[in-house]
Amino acid sequence: MRQSCMCCMNKTAFFLMMLAVSAAPLSFRGTAFGVEKQRDPVILRVVTVNPSEGKTQETPIRIDLPAEVTPKDVIDAGDLKVEYDEDRRIYYVFKEKVSLAPKETRVFEVGVKDLWFVPQEKMDNLKNYTQMVLGRLEKTQYADSAHKMADSIFARLSEIETVQNDESLGRKARIGNFRHHTQTLAEIKEDLARMEKLLTFTGGPPVPEMLEESKLKSDAPSRTTTWAVIFLILIFLGLLGGQFFFTWQRKAKMTQESAAIREAAFSILQKPAKESRISTTQVPEAAKETPARPGSSIGTHGPGTSPRAGP
Repeated sequence: MRQSCMCCMNKTAFFLMMLAVSAAPLSFRGTAFGVEKQRDPVILRVVTVNPSEGKTQETPIRIDLPAEVTPKDVIDAGDLKVEYDEDRRIYYVFKEKVSLAPKETRVFEVGVKDLWFVPQEKMDNLKNYTQMVLGRLEKTQYADSAHKMADSIFARLSEIETVQNDESLGRKARIGNFRHHTQTLAEIKEDLARMEKLLTFTGGPPVPEMLEESKLKSDAPSRTTTWAVIFLILIFLGLLGGQFFFTWQRKAKMTQESAAIREAAFSILQKPAKESRISTTQVPEAAKETPARPGSSIGTHGPGTSPRAGP
C-alpha cells in the first residue's frame, strides 16, 4: 500500500512538473530539459518624414534585409513587397509610392526570424565531441597539446554563448557578432581536426567511429549512406550493361535473319535463269540426234503439199 502511494505521488509530481514547464512563457523555456530558447522576431524599421508645411508629397520606401534573410524568413512585411537586388545580392522590401501629408511622419516595420545565433545543441555537441577526443588523448604523449587546444575551444564556445545571450545588444551588434561567431566555429572545427590527427598518431580509432559515438553532426555522409550510394551505382551499372547486352543480341539476331532472307531471295531469283539456259542448250543437240532420210531434202513446205521428186 505504501509503495503504491509513493508511486502515485511520484507520478503526480512528474505531471505537475511537466505542466509547469508547458505553461512557462514562450520567450524562454527551461534549458534543463534541453528545450531551445525561442527568440523573438527581429524588427527592421524605416522612418519617412514629409518636411513640407503645406504640400503633400509622395516618396518610395525601401528596407534592405541582411544577407542571411530570405523570403521564407520574413514573418510580417505589412503592405511592403519583397524583391531581390541582383547587383547587391540581397533581398529588400519596398513600396513604390507612399503619400505623406505636410509634416507627417510614418514608420514602416518588417518582422523577420532571428537567424543570428548559434543553436545551443550545436555548441553542446562541439563541447561533448571535444571532451571525448581529449579523453582519448589523456594518457598519450600529446596530452599537453590536446589540453591546450581543448581549453581554447571551451573558452571560445563559452564566449559565443555569453555574447549571443546578451539581450542588451542592438540588432547591428548581434548580426556582426553572429558573423564573427561563424568564423570562430570554423576555426574550432579546424582545431578538432588537428586533435583527431593527433589521435590517429597514437593508433586510436578512425574518425567515423568516433563520430558515431558522439552527437556531433558532420557534413560528411554516414557509412550506411555511403554503402547505399555504392550499391545503387552498381545496380544502375548492371541494368545499363544488361540493356546494352540485350540490345546487341537483338540486333545480331535481326542481322542474321535479314542475311538469311537475302540468301533465300537471291537463290529464288537465280533458279529461273538456270532453267532458261538449260533449255536453250538442249535444242540443237536434239536436232543433231535426228538422222535425215536418204533422198529427202530439208525444207519448208506449206500445208497439204509434198516434196517434189527429181527426174
